[in-house]
Amino acid sequence: MAPSSISWRAAVAALVVAIAAIAPSPAAAIHADQVGSYDWHRSFLGDATHAAFAGSADRRRAFIATDQGAIAAVSMKTGDIAWRQVLERGDVVDKLVVASKMLLALSGGGKHLRAYSMKDGELLWERVAFTAAAPSADAAKEAALDAGIDLLPLNEDVDGDGADDVLVLARGRAQLRSTADGGVAWESDAAGEFGGGEIARMQRVVVATAAANVKVAIAIGVTEDDHRACAVEMNLKTGATLRKQCGGAGGLAPPGGPGAGAAGASLAVKSGGDNGDKVYALTTAIDGAKLAVIDVAKLLQGKRGATTLSDAPAEVGGGFRGGVAAIRGGDGEADAAALAAGAATLLGDAGCALARLTDAGAVEIVRAWGLTTGAAGGGNACAAAVSPAATALAGVVVGAVVVDAKTNAASTSIISLETGAVVKTTQPVRGYAPADHGVVKRAWLSSTGAVFSTLVVTEDATLSAHGGAEEIRGERLWSRDESLALAGEVFFAKLPPPKSAAAAAADDLRVKPSFAERYKTQVLALKARFNQAKQEDIETLTALRRGRGAKLLPTRDLKGLRQQIIALAPSGAITSLHNGDGRVLWRRFLGGGTAGGGEYSYASIEKWRPTGDHAHDSEHALVLGVDERNDRTRAVVVDLYTGAIESDVVLPFATAHYLPLPSAAAAADSKTHEASAALLVDAAGASATVFPDTEEARVAAHVDRGVVSFFTVDQSANEIRGYALLPSSASAAETKPSSAEASAFPSSYPVAQTWSSLFPPESGSIVGYASKPSDEVVHSWTRVLGDRSTLFKYLSPNVIFVAASPTTFDVAGAGDASSDASLASFVLVHLIDAATGRVLYRVKHPEARGPVHAVVCENWVVYHYYNTRGGRFAMSVLEMFDDAEHRKGLAVGELMRSSIFAGGNDTETISSFAPPPLRIMGQSYFVRPAATMMTSTYSMKGVTAHQVLMGTATDQVVALDKKFLDPRRPSRKPTAEDREEGLVPYQEVLPIFPQSWVTTRHQVARLRGIKTAPASLESTVLCVAHGLDFFYTRLHPSRSFDTLDDEFSYLLLIATLAALAVGAFVTHGMAYSKDLSRKWK
Repeated sequence: MAPSSISWRAAVAALVVAIAAIAPSPAAAIHADQVGSYDWHRSFLGDATHAAFAGSADRRRAFIATDQGAIAAVSMKTGDIAWRQVLERGDVVDKLVVASKMLLALSGGGKHLRAYSMKDGELLWERVAFTAAAPSADAAKEAALDAGIDLLPLNEDVDGDGADDVLVLARGRAQLRSTADGGVAWESDAAGEFGGGEIARMQRVVVATAAANVKVAIAIGVTEDDHRACAVEMNLKTGATLRKQCGGAGGLAPPGGPGAGAAGASLAVKSGGDNGDKVYALTTAIDGAKLAVIDVAKLLQGKRGATTLSDAPAEVGGGFRGGVAAIRGGDGEADAAALAAGAATLLGDAGCALARLTDAGAVEIVRAWGLTTGAAGGGNACAAAVSPAATALAGVVVGAVVVDAKTNAASTSIISLETGAVVKTTQPVRGYAPADHGVVKRAWLSSTGAVFSTLVVTEDATLSAHGGAEEIRGERLWSRDESLALAGEVFFAKLPPPKSAAAAAADDLRVKPSFAERYKTQVLALKARFNQAKQEDIETLTALRRGRGAKLLPTRDLKGLRQQIIALAPSGAITSLHNGDGRVLWRRFLGGGTAGGGEYSYASIEKWRPTGDHAHDSEHALVLGVDERNDRTRAVVVDLYTGAIESDVVLPFATAHYLPLPSAAAAADSKTHEASAALLVDAAGASATVFPDTEEARVAAHVDRGVVSFFTVDQSANEIRGYALLPSSASAAETKPSSAEASAFPSSYPVAQTWSSLFPPESGSIVGYASKPSDEVVHSWTRVLGDRSTLFKYLSPNVIFVAASPTTFDVAGAGDASSDASLASFVLVHLIDAATGRVLYRVKHPEARGPVHAVVCENWVVYHYYNTRGGRFAMSVLEMFDDAEHRKGLAVGELMRSSIFAGGNDTETISSFAPPPLRIMGQSYFVRPAATMMTSTYSMKGVTAHQVLMGTATDQVVALDKKFLDPRRPSRKPTAEDREEGLVPYQEVLPIFPQSWVTTRHQVARLRGIKTAPASLESTVLCVAHGLDFFYTRLHPSRSFDTLDDEFSYLLLIATLAALAVGAFVTHGMAYSKDLSRKWK
């Protein structure tokens, strides 16, 4: 071969190698150095229910416990989270207190007592106050009725181990525990001390002084039958029962009655007097009409008149509809002071008040306030949020936070519990408008000497602080929006478009990285790819990638990578987050709604297109809030570009189902699925109302009345029911009617049950179900096999998945526990048509049990369960194909010719009422992670392969490629046809690679949902996982085949090509000269 030819081949090879070196390598997952560049993680706390304080004025910390199971330390200066611990699912803090220089938390209904280091949140020790084990099911049920929970720091060493002790009350048992390690010094079954069939429900435990100056612990409660007061007196050092008695007037409020707090107690207790022997308890009558004071000393002595009933004080009105709430302290010293004061808040029909018990057992009103209309709480709430007690230079004090309705400013009155005087009133702080945040529902007071700080929680779960040494006049110190931690509904929406092409170009130029930044990014990225980068290099690279670029602009882009994440909390707080960095774009609090307020729970938000919006360039959402108590629904249309409310309607029924009307969808634009009309089904199931009540919506309902159906899954009754609209009396044609005909169409349709499927006891209970999304996009309705034959997918949108399995209850009721039938475990899977109730397929997995999590997509179903025989988790896949005779054996070439020449196969309609015969393929695999939820990715056109996203028990998200969940994976050596089809050889365990973990190193605490949305690029899917935290990232299920990296250097490409061209020209000349010289020799 001639040297010139060799040189040209070498030049071309060098060109290919150079281009491959600088081009971005397509990958389904990000590299290690890209973590944090295109994804972000935001941590939250939730709705704060408890708080305690510790530290000096400069390093003051608030220790927060929330309704979502988080315990955290927050800086009182900045609001930053110093540390956070998240309890297991279902575990919520009941009591939180600072004692012995540690943080004590009693949770799980009093079951778990934990001690945390206040410095870093390290778990010092953990103890179980009681176990769920019981001699019988009846005994376990009986013990669970003892809802009273109490945790009382004693501030002294009673058991002599050198550490202070605490009293714990849970499940009717009183315990003395040491703060050294949580060990039990003694335990007494206080609720079980009463014989003769008397059942007592204990609520509080206090310390008093008995005869001969002996300290005693007294557990106080109410009998279950006639609701009389009960008390048990125990020796504080030994736990021996000294006295016990039930008596006095009956009819007292039981645990969990009016005024019950988070722990279920409704008793306010005073323990003190000159000799420490005066103990009084304050509660209400069971009907809430009377106030009751219990003289515990008289009660234990068996004297008459131990319980005194009185009318409500004039300051609160005629009754105690809100009852009595005890004032406690956030630390041992403050709790003891509050116990000595016997303070409580009273909420009546006409007002609320701060009260205290005197040494004579009389109720004294310290301060009273009026009522205010709660934003989301419906009825009236106390105008003041009274904090737990705190100790200060002025003695034991509480803070009462009141919002001025005219200025929307909150001020805190510091009130002494000893004198009743107002010690101090803080400066009014702006930003507490009920329309923006709702009313103040909880407050805590922090005191360091004469300096006071107030921690406030509003109805929308916003946590804020004001006051303190750094107090800014009229401003909050800091504020944390915690409504995102409560979000139940999350979805992606478009950002507003740029104002003009020139504005878009200017924005791109403004955020475009400089040459120096691009060069530095290229160098650091190259070092990271070859594992030569240090940790500080990785951090610098991540900051460069995140800080600059067009991905943070607040307008949409052509690739669809910039979008907003919309989150809706049950309180009605709607928040828009930019998916580039998680910052808040806008926020709207819906509150209680229109005139009359209402206790609305907002659990549904749907994409919406207002009537008359034919440009399809706006983004709207329909938010539904249901007030079950007053049987009504609030329907709010929100502009997703600005958060503005465009319409607000209250409907006279509670909505249970939202059914979009297909004919009213945005058919003009195939990229959108927003409905402009829908049917709202009454919770009673009697009718479906057209919304909005316009001519266009009524026409759409009339046209779609025969195709709209829905189903419900009643797991308590073990039944699935299908519903449809009854025929309308209108007889107009199915085509678009005239205006006169449209006006006659009804605005509501009766609903009737059309089918039901009841699972018999031998099938077990329903342990999982799933259905298809309404906006599913399918690219191809066939699957081409390796031999060029085809399988036709069964793509009915009505397929639902239901799994049944015996539960513990089912096994217990199966008969003899020793029989094989009672010990059998299996999962019975059904594929059901939701329109007709027809069972399309049924399969039984022996030696398996639930719970079952599933996802239904296109023509396949993937579900996750536990395999008892293998002792590990398993996943199964079912694929459905149309097995009609005229579809068998069709070659792909024949289909292509038929499609080109309009053969008619592409227009065939399949109905749920006449389904074709089905061919079902299935396969099962083992999988390592335990699943808590499952979903699937969808691309813009459906070309990109799907990934199954699985939320794990460790609060992470893992992505499984659908190719590994293919029932046709060969168990033998793959043939040429198998390789042509892309089938992966079968392995019994599904592979999970390091790149499969979508959330990388992060955990999404209390993972609640996974939402995906397609970008305009076919290869890219946007994904957000939400729970107590939010995590966002981009996914490329089929690799990024249609885009380049954001940091791709076109200049470097041009320079490389130019250098190669010059090099090829020079080497060609050199080779030619050398060849010519050789020939002349």
